Amino acid sequence: MIAMKQMRWGGAALLALSFACAGILPAWTGYENGPIENAQVLILLGGAVMAMVFAADEQSTLRWFWLAVFPVWIVMALRELSWGGVFMPALSVSEHGPYFSSSQLWYRSYIVPMLVAVSLLVGVLFIKANGPHILKYLVTTRQLPYADIVLVILAMIISAGAEGHMGLNFGDWGHMLVLEEMSETAAYVFLLSAQARVRLALRHYSPN
Repeated sequence: MIAMKQMRWGGAALLALSFACAGILPAWTGYENGPIENAQVLILLGGAVMAMVFAADEQSTLRWFWLAVFPVWIVMALRELSWGGVFMPALSVSEHGPYFSSSQLWYRSYIVPMLVAVSLLVGVLFIKANGPHILKYLVTTRQLPYADIVLVILAMIISAGAEGHMGLNFGDWGHMLVLEEMSETAAYVFLLSAQARVRLALRHYSPN
């Protein structure tokens, strides 16, 4: 429970500090394949490892639920890596930093079919775990991590606003790339917190 509180407070601190960091940190820290994005990949991979640990620890149909969650984290991590494009030379460099693209990858044409296949797999595992019943349990017992969900949405709104979307304008806060990536990092930490809270909530769940 303490670790979960620390995750949520850590995410909240990142989100609160993202505006200050935008004015303090150099722009390159927010570049694609920069230190902040690399930290995001580590967090997402950490979420995948956490889901696998939960799956390995389950003896009921809940194992299928956590196996369904695992590839979602992996897909998000791969997306942050431009599906592997960051390991190729940058296509261009501008004031916004280097630009990487999956267009250089020999397997680019397979990415969409792979995502479709993964989506189908997640769906099958979710159904096998009786996912709708799990969600109903979390809602009826008031254990769905609403606070983390709201914080994820807030962090992603700030991230989108830093890109100039949704009609938002943060003025002269500093480097918008840093604000965008810092708030996105906070969103991923909130997702970690949400996953841990769901695991705690399901300790007393009885599959049908």
